Amino acid sequence: MTEQTSPFEKEPREIDGFQPGYSEAPYYEYSPPGLRYQECNDIIYPLSSERLTTPAAPSAGPGGANGLYEPPMAESRALPRPPSLSPGLEGSPVIPGQAPLLPPTAPRTPGPWRFIIVVLLIGLILFAGGIATYLVLAAHGGSSSTSPQPTVKASVVVTPGTPDAATSSFHPGPCPFQPGRGIVQGRDLTCGVLTVPEDRSQPQGSTIHLAVAIFKAGTAQTDATPFLYLSGGPGGATLSELGPYISQANLQAVTLGHTFILFDQRGTGYSTPSLYCGEIDRFTQATKDENLSRQASDAQYLQAMRSCHDRLTAEGIHLSAYTTIADAQDVHDLIHALGYRQVNLYGVSYGTRLALTVMRLFPQDLRSVILDSTVPTQSNLFTSFPASMQHAFDTLFKGCQQDALCNESYPNLEATFYRLVDRLNAHPVTFNDLQYGPVLLTGDGLVQWVFTSLYVTSFIPDLPRAISEIDHGQYTLISETYGELLLANDISYGMYYSVECGEDMRYTSLQDLDKTVLVLRPELRAGMQDSLEADYRVCQLWNVPPVPLEQKQPVKSDLPTLILSGEYDPITPTSNALMAQKTLSHSYLFVFPGTGHGVFLTSSCANLIIGEFLDNPQIQPASSCISSMGEPNFI
Repeated sequence: MTEQTSPFEKEPREIDGFQPGYSEAPYYEYSPPGLRYQECNDIIYPLSSERLTTPAAPSAGPGGANGLYEPPMAESRALPRPPSLSPGLEGSPVIPGQAPLLPPTAPRTPGPWRFIIVVLLIGLILFAGGIATYLVLAAHGGSSSTSPQPTVKASVVVTPGTPDAATSSFHPGPCPFQPGRGIVQGRDLTCGVLTVPEDRSQPQGSTIHLAVAIFKAGTAQTDATPFLYLSGGPGGATLSELGPYISQANLQAVTLGHTFILFDQRGTGYSTPSLYCGEIDRFTQATKDENLSRQASDAQYLQAMRSCHDRLTAEGIHLSAYTTIADAQDVHDLIHALGYRQVNLYGVSYGTRLALTVMRLFPQDLRSVILDSTVPTQSNLFTSFPASMQHAFDTLFKGCQQDALCNESYPNLEATFYRLVDRLNAHPVTFNDLQYGPVLLTGDGLVQWVFTSLYVTSFIPDLPRAISEIDHGQYTLISETYGELLLANDISYGMYYSVECGEDMRYTSLQDLDKTVLVLRPELRAGMQDSLEADYRVCQLWNVPPVPLEQKQPVKSDLPTLILSGEYDPITPTSNALMAQKTLSHSYLFVFPGTGHGVFLTSSCANLIIGEFLDNPQIQPASSCISSMGEPNFI
């Protein structure tokens, strides 16, 4: 593979005219059930609306939630806010000499719904054992397999070091995305490319280019330590989904008055080479309304991944070089290539596993760390995914049952849901998604839609009503978000499998995967077992080596660490946060009631706590505002 000539060049996304764009855990500072707290997130953090320039105080007290499925720009709608944007601290990066200008990629301008949902889901929409395949197989299912277990080989953790000036360097250049309204490149925003070795064991080999964007806050801060944001996935794009929607109107709210550094991790987004698999998009779009057997669907999915694998390797891409450890070394190189000594590090979902790896390898680079929706390094998401899913549904149904109005409006919601899953698996229905057209809805597809909706804090109150409507043959609610949640894709599946196959799948067996589904209700087992086994077969095809055993050990650190968890988080429950906290001696854990996946920017309370932590990471931030929060306002 030769060095990329266009660092922002990406694989075309046009596809036939379509552009795809637990254990029970204690709660901290938790208020008694019944105390309502209605948060209007579009006013607090108007990322998709530029009506206000400053956050507004939340309104407390009873009140019905607005309908989540109304037109996205309606004044009355409290739009879900991205949980994964991170604050930072003011300071201008030290940039080396100017590089030759790079031709900017044609700007992509996804609509607000696309941005909102993708940002929420890049937290961990794929980084969950089996969820990658579940997203594309849920409507069809799949067959079982008894393939041999990959052999775990010994390996050595790379010794941390300083970036090699000859191979790791940052060069400014045009932004590959269209900046938001009022954002001026060179004044408010600096973009560029970090060049690093693809394989650091071969420093004279191929190089890769990581797309970087640095937003300068509008007000100066006394502390010049920047804030570096790590997205989820693995494989989630960052610049294309966040960059265009940060504007002068919301710059202060998003950055909390601090320098805000974004970058597309290796293999993702505008970084090159891209490990994006357009083959999966074509498979998804071609079969979204077909009633395939699980066996037929599995076969087509595996063939799509084989085609992607063969194409990437034919391009000379070393799939085994795309790991969390390599990502952590990229973070280290980026910090120092920009001339910084330390950063405040924020990670959401998979980004927390990456942040923990940086804490292990490069602690000297960090002033503080925020782990939002935590994925401990010692966890295995393939084997933990079924329990996380069951816990998510149990939380939803218990929440509705304990809410007098919800229980009266939707009695026996739990029984209704599981009965509906069986009915739709036996007799699927076709409804018309407002953006993606005809979609076949199976029971597995319903399970995945409800599960994924629980990521989005603002969607949670509407789920009981949506389930009830589907049970009565009405599909208005699901038709407005199904496609955006399950069909829209800006995920690099190649990066996902390069990381996940070596990091978790190599440390489990097919027999272990089959045992994990026993924690699920019978109605959920077949679909989950199929998706896990499909991922197992893809990982055999991907054939990347296991990560070092050290990477699977708990991270021990005394760095100041803020840990955030949402009560309704369907994929990284609070038990994950407690697991990570055991070996983080200087950490503060807060659980937010009524909150889904990713806590940041879901409420003013979360951001007050984050801001106070950034001001003085050595002291536990006050959290009395959590006692003003309550359960979802089910409608």
